[in-house]
Amino acid sequence: MRAGSLAFAAGIVLVVSLLREPPGVVVVAATWAAALGWGVFAPPGWRWPAAGLLGAGWALLSACWLLAHELEPDRDGTDVCLEGQITSVPEVESRRTRFEFRSERLIEGELPNPLPRRIRVDWYGVADSRPQPGERWRLCLRLRAPDGFLNPQGFDYQRWLFQHRLGATAYVRDGDRAERLSGHWRVDQVRAQVAAAMAERLGDSPYLGLVQGLGVAVRYGIADEQWEVLSVTGTAHLLAISGLHVGLVAGLVGSVVGLLWRWIPPLVRRLPALIAGTLSGVLAAAGYAALAGFTLPTQRALVMVLVFAGALALRRPMSPWHSLAVAAAAVLALDPWAPLGAGFWLSFGAVAIILAATTGRPAQRGPLPWLRIQALVGLGMLPATAVWFGHLPLLSPLANLLAVPWVSLLVVPPVLGGVALEPLAPSWSGWLWQAAEASLVWLMAILTALAEHLGAVEVPSPSVGAVVLAACGVALLLGPQATPGRWLAAPLLALLLLGPGASGGGHGARVVVFDTGAGLTALVCDGERAVVYGGGPGGGLDAASVAVEPFLEAYGLTLKAWLVPRAGDPWDGAVDKARERWADAEWLGIGGDPDETAGWRAELEGVTLRAVQLEEGQWGLDVQAGAQSVALRPDVDTEANTWVVGAEGCRGDGQACSAALDRGEEQALRTDDHGALTLSEAGDGWRVRSELQHNGRVYHHGGAAAPMPGML
Repeated sequence: MRAGSLAFAAGIVLVVSLLREPPGVVVVAATWAAALGWGVFAPPGWRWPAAGLLGAGWALLSACWLLAHELEPDRDGTDVCLEGQITSVPEVESRRTRFEFRSERLIEGELPNPLPRRIRVDWYGVADSRPQPGERWRLCLRLRAPDGFLNPQGFDYQRWLFQHRLGATAYVRDGDRAERLSGHWRVDQVRAQVAAAMAERLGDSPYLGLVQGLGVAVRYGIADEQWEVLSVTGTAHLLAISGLHVGLVAGLVGSVVGLLWRWIPPLVRRLPALIAGTLSGVLAAAGYAALAGFTLPTQRALVMVLVFAGALALRRPMSPWHSLAVAAAAVLALDPWAPLGAGFWLSFGAVAIILAATTGRPAQRGPLPWLRIQALVGLGMLPATAVWFGHLPLLSPLANLLAVPWVSLLVVPPVLGGVALEPLAPSWSGWLWQAAEASLVWLMAILTALAEHLGAVEVPSPSVGAVVLAACGVALLLGPQATPGRWLAAPLLALLLLGPGASGGGHGARVVVFDTGAGLTALVCDGERAVVYGGGPGGGLDAASVAVEPFLEAYGLTLKAWLVPRAGDPWDGAVDKARERWADAEWLGIGGDPDETAGWRAELEGVTLRAVQLEEGQWGLDVQAGAQSVALRPDVDTEANTWVVGAEGCRGDGQACSAALDRGEEQALRTDDHGALTLSEAGDGWRVRSELQHNGRVYHHGGAAAPMPGML
């Protein structure tokens, strides 16, 4: 059974990681038929591959279902009125309320069937009639197809939407026509009510979001600065409902009920105290997981509790590894696309490391064994942390040694006690939540001090080879003392510090044209330094935050200069924030001496850059690598026999435009179709690669069918 569970999970992970095109009916049917045939005709002991094929078939079928319920790109901007139900706890901000809406019926407008099943809705300006979980509403929406920027090292919004099964985004177009139809009970209503009660009792406390996160998994109130501290210290898993807390609740309730059960002989004669305590712990764990909205860590913990309880009830002992394998298979059966998020790998990885460090070894008590386990978990999770977050929280063992017992004893019990007492004694629940908040004040002060004085080690984005070798180092570290070559664990883990960013992401010149939604932002770099040309929209999605900063951090590059093509919309939207972020860089084209800008040139490794004045107030940048050149211009219009990177439609009037790569009469390659474009100097020309071509998966939309030249 363990081999079958692992094969099933591996089949799903393989499809999720590699699937690039929508699977056809024939492929799905053939996979299921192969799984059935192998399972029937294979000899005993060799039927586990059938489970792998079954997992692959389940992931393919899930992809077909999700894609069928997505809004097609050619329907982008469609106005419709829908009836449906609120299926999440709304995120309430000063000017916007955001929630998930499950569509049920089309009232007005045109959409093909099936409708987008789940829609992420923004409602601007909503005042008194805020939507609540479980309510049915009639809303008039402007729909947007799942879309997002596709940049190297940038946040992949399309992947996030697909992972959360959101088939469209939208905003309420006509709030006056919105109508509340009815209400149905959902557990999210309880979560919203408890979160509101916490807000009422704690007022403007800066730690309200943390209390809400621990109690009912409502996390939008946690400040970015707090997330940063938790991330740097490796304690983010503690200050939101996690598997540790679900197991804690199950164990505590089960122990108390079992102890009380033994005192009542008639009950013991009907049902053994051990079984009664186990079932009570399962019910408590299920209730707490429901309060968390059944997030991935709580799913994993709940499944493991159920597996343990089932084995106990059936008197069939099951090893911890077997339980973990069954839990992984069950979680992936419920949500095949969970591996798209960091939570899946961090959650199961941490438990696997703990099992590897403790299974088959004599039990030890005291602080030293606990410290050893925390250190092993911190070191063992380094590969996954480097991949997903770009830093190594070396403080994690020390911080968790303090934070785990602190949160488990001084924060979680009063938070859950307050949740339980809220319907019966609201004043008592308020006192308990205030006690939990006071504990968090001290804990966060200590963690903040640790983060400020020691911090985390920023690492470049590691290559696949470095991650594999680091994982081998983790295996050696967790092996027995007599494991041959165990001393190699440290140097193999150190390879995470030598990812592509340590040498600037590779040698030779490259030009990266980012996908930022408007305007043009291009970056020229060698192995160590970078020069940016362009600008883009401002606000929360400015070019600096969605493209430039993640790229520079991932590859360890230093920003040398930034040249702005011309003043005005859409070029200078991101410039103000960027100038604050990189104050030491050289800023050209705005607020400076035009003569100095006109004479500016720079030498990077293998590439020469020169500012070119096109007309008054407009600047271009010529990139020369050997005999090959690329011209960066505000527009793509050109008659020169050279490749030009510019923007189409950016005339300063704020209209939509996109960065493009053009050469005379040939078809332009646009970033809104292909994602970011990377030009790498290859000796005999520029090699062009789009992000869609390189990293595109089944959930990405764009001009995948458009021709992509390999060499310029």
